[in-house]
Amino acid sequence: MRRVHYVEKKRRAKDGLLLKTRTRSDCLNMVGPARTTEKGSRQSAGGLHPIAHMALNELAAGDIREAYDAAAKRSVRRAAYAMQVLRAVLRWHGVDVPDNPLGRETAGRDRITIRAPHGDPSPILPKMPGAWWRAARIAPSQVAAVYDRFQLLTGCRVIEIHGHKLHGYPPITVGDIDQRGGRAGLRDTKNRRDHKLLLSTQVLETAKRNCVWRKTEKPLSPVVDARKTLAWINAKAGTNVQGHGLRATFASVAEELESSASFKRMMDGAIDGDVTLGHYVAKSEAQLRAGWQAVADFVGQAAKQH
Repeated sequence: MRRVHYVEKKRRAKDGLLLKTRTRSDCLNMVGPARTTEKGSRQSAGGLHPIAHMALNELAAGDIREAYDAAAKRSVRRAAYAMQVLRAVLRWHGVDVPDNPLGRETAGRDRITIRAPHGDPSPILPKMPGAWWRAARIAPSQVAAVYDRFQLLTGCRVIEIHGHKLHGYPPITVGDIDQRGGRAGLRDTKNRRDHKLLLSTQVLETAKRNCVWRKTEKPLSPVVDARKTLAWINAKAGTNVQGHGLRATFASVAEELESSASFKRMMDGAIDGDVTLGHYVAKSEAQLRAGWQAVADFVGQAAKQH
């Protein structure tokens, strides 16, 4: 119950906001048992399930170590995440576990080392965006292809485009598009703030077509899963990019073309801990719009080169 209390009541130190729905779900799944989903797939027990039945003040260092070792046999990364959650729960409740292997005061030889996660960006290779774009323009399902092209030219996260009801992410809707101003608003993103997209002329053109005769509350893109179309595009273009890789492609291009200050803001990067960016470096809407336009023009120009 105390774990549930943490999930429901914990607030982020930097902004006082409750945890995102997806984060709460991840935490609860860590203490859950093995189960079979509605679609029949088998899911393993959470990394903290072996100690989920124990009261926090009953935990011993050995219990934590055993839970970590068991989880690490399946995935070191997931085991580390489970330990991060456990450490946060213990601190939030003020529980002191003697010789805690997650504690700073514990000798290094006896401590569980939680390494920072490393991303695995898999963008379209530098010489291939043009081929990918040409293939996307002739894909059999243009509705799905527009979805993929929108992500490539805006750098949005996949979940920000189509949303996720279970995790509380709203999709981009027709009403979120400011056609006259060439903007789109993303609400309560991963970084717990609203994010403004300044649409390139190429993106705005397709967004306007998706808005015609559709109600404001409807998702901008009626496609939730564009993987089949993306697979077709990859086969045609000789690429191997997946959904998140389109965001990585946008980032790879934008990082070369724009300043770090513009780049971070375009990517909706966290700048709260960056004193220089957060307090001294301002970027106008015109400067940021030029950044998005530069990426779109780069890809468009590459598509013209055979």
